[in-house]
Amino acid sequence: MATANEDGGTVEDLKMYRPPQNEEPNVQFEEIINRLRTSFNTPGFGGSGALLIVGGIFFLSLFIWLGTGFYTVGPDQQAALRTFGEFQRFESEGLHWHYPAPIGTRNVVSVTTTRQLELGFRSGDDGNAAPRSVADEALMITGDENIVDVQVVVQYRIGSLRDFLFSVDDPGDSDRGVSSGQPDGLTLRDIAETAVRQVVGARNIDDVLTTEKEQVQTDILLKMTALTDFYNTGIEIQNVLLQNVNPPREVQAAFEDVVRAREDRETTINLAQAYEAAQIPEAEGRAAQIVEEAQGFRDGRIAKAQGEAAGFLAILEGYQGSPDVTRRRLYLEAMEEILPGIHKFILSSENGVLPFLPLDGSNPTLPSPASTGGGT
Repeated sequence: MATANEDGGTVEDLKMYRPPQNEEPNVQFEEIINRLRTSFNTPGFGGSGALLIVGGIFFLSLFIWLGTGFYTVGPDQQAALRTFGEFQRFESEGLHWHYPAPIGTRNVVSVTTTRQLELGFRSGDDGNAAPRSVADEALMITGDENIVDVQVVVQYRIGSLRDFLFSVDDPGDSDRGVSSGQPDGLTLRDIAETAVRQVVGARNIDDVLTTEKEQVQTDILLKMTALTDFYNTGIEIQNVLLQNVNPPREVQAAFEDVVRAREDRETTINLAQAYEAAQIPEAEGRAAQIVEEAQGFRDGRIAKAQGEAAGFLAILEGYQGSPDVTRRRLYLEAMEEILPGIHKFILSSENGVLPFLPLDGSNPTLPSPASTGGGT
């Protein structure tokens, strides 16, 4: 029965707009169970029908669960299999099956891909942004107590997947997207920084900046390899590349002046060495030529002297055998050498100078009577 109030409403109307109370619903679990039991006992199902449905659902779930155990390993990948957390074996390329979770666990990792670690800088995410320097990693002290900014790229790959997955626990590296548990996170970064600081700290600044870059890279590679093997990281260091090695910005201009002066010095030294290399062979050639000419002249003079001595001995021997004949022959031979080179004149007291007509056709100039001192 509804009763009226002062505003003209009824008590039932007031009950309809009563604010809700925080009352827990009265759930009748027995009623729900009875309804389910009634639905399974409907004609066409019976008690065995319910068991068939439950069994079908179970086997279907089991089949789907077992199907999740299939996985594929790519050509550059390797899979590490674990059962209840214990390592079992490795699997190579192909389609395989292993116990699905939570019984089995598999880690499929690329083992041939070359990975990269940047030390002292971070490159842009899109590849076009300028690299960002990281001073805490880049600034180092050299062996001669100078500060240098070193940026290094380390290339590596997985050498032992078992050590890589299970030997080292690492917090990861968010800058490179390396998840926790893999040693190429902060572990590899600390190894790289340790090796670089040791090598740079043992050398002069000139070795790092200019002359010994190749040797510095080799030394860093050897130290990183030794450290990764010591900690069983399973990482194989392939290459170490020095990107930018510069002095700090505050003194970079002074260092550049020093470098330019040293380059000028090296250029001057190279030019002097080139001049030396050109002049020495030329001087040696001229000296050899002079020596050979002197030896030839010496040999000629000796041979000539020996020939003259032999000729003199032959003349002496002939003279001793017939002095008159030899004396006349020597006189005639001397005249044969002297007379062809002079002009000959015949003087007569009566006719003055008579020309001697040479047989070779030459016409000698006759002197005047005054020059000869002759009369008419």
